[in-house]
Formats: sequence, C-alpha cells, structure tokens
Amino acid sequence: MRRNDSKTPTEAAAIPDVVDFAAPAGSTRREFIEAFTAMGGAAAAAMVLGPSKASAADIPATNASVSMPEFEIKDYSDIPQRSHVYPASSEAEAIVQSSKTMDTLFSAIWPDQWSSPEAPEFADEMARCKAAGFKVLAVCPSADSLDASIRGVAGALIFYLNKISERPDLYKIVRNASDIDAAIKEDKLGIYFTHQGTALFENDVDMVGLWRQLGYGYCLLAYNQRNSVGDGCFETANGGLTAYGKQLIDAYNRHGMLVDVSHTGEQTSLDAIERSSQPVISSHSGALAIADYQRSISDAVIKAIAESGGVCSLNLVGAFLDKSNPDILTADAVFRHIDYMAELVGIDYVGFGSDYIPNINFTASLIQTPMGAAVFPDGGYSAEMGAKGVPTPAPYQIAAALVDKMLEHGYSDEDCSKFLGGNMYRVIGEVWR
Repeated sequence: MRRNDSKTPTEAAAIPDVVDFAAPAGSTRREFIEAFTAMGGAAAAAMVLGPSKASAADIPATNASVSMPEFEIKDYSDIPQRSHVYPASSEAEAIVQSSKTMDTLFSAIWPDQWSSPEAPEFADEMARCKAAGFKVLAVCPSADSLDASIRGVAGALIFYLNKISERPDLYKIVRNASDIDAAIKEDKLGIYFTHQGTALFENDVDMVGLWRQLGYGYCLLAYNQRNSVGDGCFETANGGLTAYGKQLIDAYNRHGMLVDVSHTGEQTSLDAIERSSQPVISSHSGALAIADYQRSISDAVIKAIAESGGVCSLNLVGAFLDKSNPDILTADAVFRHIDYMAELVGIDYVGFGSDYIPNINFTASLIQTPMGAAVFPDGGYSAEMGAKGVPTPAPYQIAAALVDKMLEHGYSDEDCSKFLGGNMYRVIGEVWR
C-alpha cells in the first residue's frame, strides 16, 4: 500500500485536505466563535454541520494541508512488542482497577493511526483499556506533524465525536474533575482530547476557548521544531518562549487549558512553566538522565514542573526510554524512569502517558522517509525505530506490570495510585474549570 496525494472518491470524503469554520450568514467570525465556544462538543459540531451525523467532508475548505510524499506503508502488526505478555500479580491488577487510572496520551491520530478511516478496532481498543482499569484517556486526534489545517483537525475530532455519540452508554467526554467522577460512577470511559502542537489556534489566542469547550484538555506548545510559540526539542538553538507564546500561556491559564511541554525545547519549556500561573505537565516524556535523547526532559524541566505542582508523565516508546532501541520495551526500563523522577522530585509529580498508537503501520513507515527524518532529525535513529515498528506497549498491556515493579521496590499502594492517575486527577481539579 502506498500513501500519496491522490485519493479515491471514498478516501477524499474520509480524509479531507482542509477546513475553516465559516461563520453563518449575518454573523462575524468572532460572533461565530463566541457562539461555538459556548456549546458542548456534539452540539458545537451540529452547529457547524447541522443536526445529522457529522461528516468532515461537509466542512468548507480554505487552508492547505500537509503535502504527503508517496511512500510504501509496511505491515508491522506482528512485531514482537504487540504480542508480548507482561506478567502481573492480582494485587497489582487490583490497584490499577481501584485507582483513577489515566493515560495522558493515547496517540490515535485519525485516520493515519487506525487501520482505516472507519477504525473498526476502536471499540476493542477502548474496551481493553476499560477492562484493564483505565478510567480516562487523553485521545490525540491530530498533530502539527500531519494535517494540522482546521479542516484536518476538525475532521479528526468529528470522527471521535461520532464514536462517542454512537455509544453514550460507554463513553463520556470529560472537561473537569466532576466529569471524571461522573464517568466513574456511570461506569463509562472518560475521554478528553489533545492536539500535538498549536497550529489549530492559527496564532489567535481567542481560539483556545473554542477548543477547550470542545473537550481539549491540553495542547503541546511545540512539536519537535520551532513554531510561533517557541522551540521544539530538536532545535539546537534552544530558543525561549516568544511574545505570542506568552500570550498563549496566559490564554491557557484563562480558559483552564493545561500547559504541556512534551516535544518542546528546554528553554521554551522553562519559560512556559515560569509564565504559567497554574500547574504545568509533560504528558508523555522520559527522563533525559536515563535516556539521553532529545525527546526526554532534563532534570531542570522535571524540577520546574514539580515546583509548579504539575505532573511528568512517562511515555512507553521503547526507543525513547531505552537507547538500545529494543524490540520489546521491558517493565524494568520504564521503572528506571519512574524511579529516577520520583527520587528527584517525589512520586506526587510522576504520571503515565503511553503514546501508544493503535495501528502503527503508517507512522512507522513515515518515520523512515525523508519527511520523517525532517520531523525527527536524529541521524537516522528514528528511522531504525520505525523499521522495528516503533515498539510501544499498549497501556492495558503493561500498567499492572509497572505497579508490580513499584511494589517490589518499596512503593506503597498509594504511591502506585498516584502514578497511575491520582496525580493527574489532582492537577485536573486545579486547572480545568
């Protein structure tokens, strides 16, 4: 299978190139945004698309999307990581079940990180997370590195809104701690959204409120490269937060959007943490001292996040946490990052954010292309990771095994619960309003 710019009629409808929310006749753009912001997720989609089931293809187009070169999409569904079993005790499994267990980045960009635009595996993936004890997922529909046009971002969100509206008995959009409590009481999987980057704001801080109302809990400040906010983690200049970036942090604080410094350069991260009046998170990063790779965060950033009252959540990408680029990421390797951060700042500031991708074929293949090398300029290391299928355990695959590792090393049941989601729940209670 190859990915290129030409699409069949079906693909063209399912994978739109561009979008802009056009204001209804007789209203200004600002009036439209204000009305849109005041509404909930499904209702807001209906305002744009009408009361019938949302379709991304119905949204008018004005902005260009990412031009994707042709490349072969290989099949990595049978890599060893996907079938690996992490043994866990019944005690550990019970702790995961009884905790407010959360994944602060379930990376499922639509449609590229699903088997097809219809994503038939969606229900199974959600069911596995819930069965393992997860109460809340931060689902990532879109990213600056792919189609970050308003049409692309909105189309991806609409996919999720439709999935949630089809099964309101199973899923609930959560915008605050009370929503999480309600989802748990109703035995539903809580879902909120995130975007990896800031392109969806179109350099307009007023857009923060719009996406916040639609269920976005945080958006990364930068994705690897420099943007209008500041430097990404692969920028050697390591520049700081821009004037616009400062305005954006203020808007995040104003609207209750979490500031997230994953994928962001060190100085921009430190500037953002200093600027924010609210706790800051790193939703899916390892400890640089354990794995010396650009995607990990330094001791200075870990300490600053903790001092802000935030959370440093660990991802599960094997090559990011273990520089040997393993075929299977071990629970021991993940624990080394957990333990290091906990020793540095305390377990109250460490969390879980898997960065798991349901269907890895597109992403693993793309990383091996020149475009992938431009997004991850690391001398071919990410290409080698891609050739292995980007080994990353699913959150439901490894969570209980990590609890066992923590228990074996003297962490209490309460410590484990904090790591699994209690710490993030605390931050959500402080920031989301």
